[in-house]
Amino acid sequence: MNFTGTESCGNSPKNMFVARFEENLFNGDREALTALLGLAASNPVAGHLEAAITHGKAAAAWGQWEKSSDGEDILHFSHTFWFRTNKAEEFAQIRVFQP
Repeated sequence: MNFTGTESCGNSPKNMFVARFEENLFNGDREALTALLGLAASNPVAGHLEAAITHGKAAAAWGQWEKSSDGEDILHFSHTFWFRTNKAEEFAQIRVFQP
């Protein structure tokens, strides 16, 4: 499995928090992702995070997972998040948008 990300996430701790979440989701980290394990059950072979952006208590991330090594089975995703506080230490709500 290979997960790549955008280079622009490192300029903000909140952006990095969201980017790490997306990588944990891709890798199926059960401890970190107990609410979203169904999404990672397909065992993707590659993934790419296009962007992770934040503003105040809101955040968004989007990209794609490749479910086959031939690049024919691609799952695009968009996730929106709300943090409990402006420090972005935990999520209050997550919405998942996937076809």
